[in-house]
Amino acid sequence: MSIEELTARPAQANDINAALEHSLTNEWDAKIVTYPNDKYPFNEWILGRIRGMGYKLDDLSYLHESVPLDEVYKVTKQLCADTNLPEFRRMLNNFVRDVVVPKGKLRLPVAVQRFMNVRIMLPTTPELFFPYHTGLLYGHGIASRSIWMPFVDVTADEDLTRSMQIIPIKKSRELAKQAIDERLNMAQMTKLFAQHSHQIKAGPGSCCFFSQEHIHGSGRPNTTGKTRVSMDFRIAEGIYGDLLGRKIPAGYFHIIPNTEEEEERLSKRAPRSEAYNNGKPNIFYVANNTAATYSVPVHLQRYMLNDYMTKKGLTWNYELFDLEDMLHCPTLMHLIEERNANTVMYSIFALPEEEAERNRLLEIAVKRGNIIHFVNEDLQLTNADDLETIKNYLSFSKYGHSRLPIGLPISGQTKAYFDKWGASLAQNS
Repeated sequence: MSIEELTARPAQANDINAALEHSLTNEWDAKIVTYPNDKYPFNEWILGRIRGMGYKLDDLSYLHESVPLDEVYKVTKQLCADTNLPEFRRMLNNFVRDVVVPKGKLRLPVAVQRFMNVRIMLPTTPELFFPYHTGLLYGHGIASRSIWMPFVDVTADEDLTRSMQIIPIKKSRELAKQAIDERLNMAQMTKLFAQHSHQIKAGPGSCCFFSQEHIHGSGRPNTTGKTRVSMDFRIAEGIYGDLLGRKIPAGYFHIIPNTEEEEERLSKRAPRSEAYNNGKPNIFYVANNTAATYSVPVHLQRYMLNDYMTKKGLTWNYELFDLEDMLHCPTLMHLIEERNANTVMYSIFALPEEEAERNRLLEIAVKRGNIIHFVNEDLQLTNADDLETIKNYLSFSKYGHSRLPIGLPISGQTKAYFDKWGASLAQNS
């Protein structure tokens, strides 16, 4: 079948793993889950952060009366950034271990989205609402799970338009295929999906578990006269760490400690910046020698390296490239083994894919006191603890052993391109 003849269909969990399919069609099929709001007062924390920005507000439902319209976007972005504060992450990690893992029947280790998505849906901007969509169509992998958590009560029928709408997973699969097959535009999809969606009824103390195959979204303007403030984020199991689409571990997902005791130990580590100034020069390293970096232009890598160094207040001396088609990364080996310098590189997924070569390189860097900065993930190799962290991320993602190249979406269209490229290679070999 040619590319033109192929009907693209997003891959489903039952294409990959029976256990994953059972999980997504049971515990994660748009299920409402309760939790103790007094122990995990996410809504109160968000309210406190908004007040801390200088806004007088007692009820998130009336945020639109306190925060000027032209400042709502700024508030939203600040709240998203604040979800990476240590105090919030501690509460969130405990919530994941105590609520999400047991009620979602997940297996440790798990990784959680680095920054939460905090969303504000106003009743005063009818043109601004989130269209129906699926996570798969936004580049998320089939094994990633989603949690939607409203900070206001949207359980009443009259809250229909300020809540989120969702379609059960099996119907979502049918409708997503129909939308692709019939090349529906946004208005047509909205009309079709609205006929099959239902209101998520939740509030502080409850949330919704769903998957990347579920069609969901606001779907319509908020006409209730009240604001909706909510948070959503994704979680991943290590057993499926290579089925996360473009949202790979360490960059998008952070592995959380398995226990509160481990979390407490890690919280007492010295600030990372104290280890950066070891008196050695910093050298940029760019390469396209791995599955994850092959398609990342070096000028974009360089831009990220520059931005990282500026934010960290660090300087750099010059730049080295690796040699294309040499997957053992000889330039990187030279930097680590022979130069008395620190290396600044795009990603942990720019390391050699052969585990033995990779581990030898990392261990030599620690032994020689050469720091490696991994910009995309904001990870730094400075000591044995860092080495364990980096190895854990690479293991979680099954780097070098994954079922598909990291970062590639799983779809019928992609499979067809693989076949096309494979045929081309065969003809020219």
